[in-house]
Amino acid sequence: MHDDDRSELSGPDPAVFAALPRERDPGRALEERTVRALSKRGLLAQGDGPRWARRPLLAIGLAASVALFALGAAVGQWLGTRTVTESMAVAQERTAMQAAAAVQRAGSAYVTALAALTAFTQLADSADASSLAQGREAALAALTAAVRELVVLAPDDPLAVSIQELIERRWPSRPETDGIEVRNVVWF
Repeated sequence: MHDDDRSELSGPDPAVFAALPRERDPGRALEERTVRALSKRGLLAQGDGPRWARRPLLAIGLAASVALFALGAAVGQWLGTRTVTESMAVAQERTAMQAAAAVQRAGSAYVTALAALTAFTQLADSADASSLAQGREAALAALTAAVRELVVLAPDDPLAVSIQELIERRWPSRPETDGIEVRNVVWF
């Protein structure tokens, strides 16, 4: 109502209207009728359902969330492990490739050094006999050590084992193995 409209009203004093309560309790009957009407339409659960009906749903929801969390953790762990495993495999492959390249460089350097030593032996006037003997001894020691490592790397390779046996028959005294019996086993 507006102040302008009060002048048109006839009847009790505005103080009487102000004394009226602002709200009124509708009573228990209205609440029951409303619940019944909502239940008939299927908009409200009937009976004592809310408390005991929600507990199994709550338990199922909690179990599902725990299972989902565990599954997520397991999948995350699996993905993390797979990534680490793949990284380690790549790193080992790189390391093996680097080792193979180092063997190739060392082999090439060995052959180049032997070629240089051979060139000096052909020039007998400029070569010192003791220097040539020392170079030959170093070349044989390096070849012997390389063959031993090759047999360790590939013990089933008959060529490597045969070369090692030939070297041991030709030069039986090796300072690294004097007094120690060395046997090679070739598996077939």
